[in-house]
Amino acid sequence: MSLRPARTRWFELLAPREELAGVVETLARTRSVELEIHSDSNVVVNLPDLQEQMAEYHHLAQRYQEYWKHIELQPDLMSGMPAQVLETALARLRKWVAAAGPLVKHIETLRAERAELLLIENMLKIDVEGKMDYSLLAAAGPSLAVRLFVMPPAYRLTTGTGNLLYCKCSSEQHEFLLAAGLPADIETFRNEVAAQKGRMLTLPAWLHGRRESALGQVHQRLQRIHHRRTRLRRQTDAMARSYKLAGALGDISRLEWFLTHVTALPISANFAWVTGWTNDLDGQRLPQALADAHAHAIVHYPPAPDGLRPPMVLQNPWWARPFELFAGMLGTPADDEADPSRLVALLVPLLFGYMFGDVGQGFVLLLAGLLLQHRWPLLRILIANGAASMLFGVVFGSVFGREDVIPALWVHPIEQPLAVLAVPLVVGVLVLLLGLLLNALGAWWRGELRHWLQVDAAVLVMYLSLLAALFMPGSLAVTMFGLGWYLAGSLGNIGNKPLARAATALGSLVEQLMQLLINSISFVRVGAFALAHAGLSLAFTIMAESTGSLVAGLLLMLLGNVIVILLEGLVVTIQTTRLVLFEFFIRFLRGSGRTFRPLLIPQHVIATRE
Repeated sequence: MSLRPARTRWFELLAPREELAGVVETLARTRSVELEIHSDSNVVVNLPDLQEQMAEYHHLAQRYQEYWKHIELQPDLMSGMPAQVLETALARLRKWVAAAGPLVKHIETLRAERAELLLIENMLKIDVEGKMDYSLLAAAGPSLAVRLFVMPPAYRLTTGTGNLLYCKCSSEQHEFLLAAGLPADIETFRNEVAAQKGRMLTLPAWLHGRRESALGQVHQRLQRIHHRRTRLRRQTDAMARSYKLAGALGDISRLEWFLTHVTALPISANFAWVTGWTNDLDGQRLPQALADAHAHAIVHYPPAPDGLRPPMVLQNPWWARPFELFAGMLGTPADDEADPSRLVALLVPLLFGYMFGDVGQGFVLLLAGLLLQHRWPLLRILIANGAASMLFGVVFGSVFGREDVIPALWVHPIEQPLAVLAVPLVVGVLVLLLGLLLNALGAWWRGELRHWLQVDAAVLVMYLSLLAALFMPGSLAVTMFGLGWYLAGSLGNIGNKPLARAATALGSLVEQLMQLLINSISFVRVGAFALAHAGLSLAFTIMAESTGSLVAGLLLMLLGNVIVILLEGLVVTIQTTRLVLFEFFIRFLRGSGRTFRPLLIPQHVIATRE
């Protein structure tokens, strides 16, 4: 098992200039490259400014995107320079707009008519009595105007209705006012309603009869509109296929992605030079991807240029990858630091499970992790934590807060609190020792092992001897030996002002030893939270039993478990994270590495996959 992060490899790729966009997209698909421009050549050419053409596309998209957003993008092989490719794609888009534009206007007219008819239908449904003859209203005029107003929220009638005859009706969604009056008065009222974001509808001339008859006519009209809209959408889709809109939109999408992520490259008259970092450490993935895409490109892996800082790659198995989150909170480990992810994948569930030991509650967490892991991969941590909680639930004999369902494999926390507190203290010492040993491993990788043996190893000896002195006072002699060891190692590198620097070294030693002892004691909180968890569960159990009702008792137990899972689960998560970050990582992890950030996959590729 290797705990050492790996440096990414420097790659250089030569491709024909006209195939550059397609080649870069192929690299992005691998999720294995991070571009970094570097070349000894001075021929670094900015890609053409295509903002004006892109602005035209975005203008057309704002107007017509609704009518092509369902199309599966199919970018062409992209041969040619970006400006040429964009102009060709825009030309196809313009032709489609010219042909489909009248159909789109017709569709939108039908959509507006449908929206008005739905409001009229809603109003007709409110007319329960059905005594009104709508043919008389629709045929009113020219001296008399009848209009239907959809009133704005919280509208209050004013004197503007003084010259109008009106009736009101309301539904859950809308409030309607059917008004009749002189055309000038209707227009005045319309302006007042419009100013408050209401609207006016004209009753269709074809609306005849009373409520049931009018509803039937509206339904027939809505059906005809639906059929006409469906037919028109089929015609626009056929035009899209005729003008190869999927290819044009795919090319534009690819080009927009390319211009966003690749602004400048070393380019000659015929070739382009792509450089950067890759996590293809064995040199097989990139050549294979280019070959599968039939890309005309040559890739090789020379030594990285001087002065560039390579990103780091963490090489962990699938079960440890979610736990990379913890190291990432402090930064990415460099290649002279140990990657703790695999160790954390064991430590975090151990601490969490001990504090949250319950078979039933742990199963809920495990199930939540299994159900949500595909949407939020980091929640796979819940699977490990839930399984650990179930394991310690067996150890403590707890199932959904009850300790009378299964026997405890070890102890019930409330019955033997000292034992429950003592075990985390021992675990804490072992965790701190592991951190100190990982620091030694990092010192070895950095070529600083001699200094670690002279100074840091002495601190380790004194720490262990002080702990042993709690049980064997004679161990203090080892502490004094470690003090001499530390001073000898420190004074050997003091140089000028020996007394001042010796005092500084002693101050540093006292600080380190105090930190180690305090951090050791802080692990007692793991046992304290285990006791708190057991106590809270016991409290809900007692309250449930005291109700004297089976239903009330079950409801109270359900509520108690929900509170424990949500509230205490969050608190225990915070405590686990704190112990890992501030007690364990502080011993060895500096997070001085650079994170590998692969080139983003184009949106049209993601959409196609989905």
